[in-house]
Amino acid sequence: MSKKTLLLIEMVWVLLGLACLGIAIREISQNGLRGAWLWFVMSAGAFALAALRDSQRKKM
Repeated sequence: MSKKTLLLIEMVWVLLGLACLGIAIREISQNGLRGAWLWFVMSAGAFALAALRDSQRKKM
């Protein structure tokens, strides 16, 4: 994969992580922490995959 492609995938993962984080914050304000934990886990996973893509891109 080219560096541009890896950068694009990395940016998509970061945007997905931010979206999940925003949904988690909204869930906390509406339903409390009980309904938001899954969104926090999904956000952490997306940020972890973005970090993985970042390290792959820097190794090229």
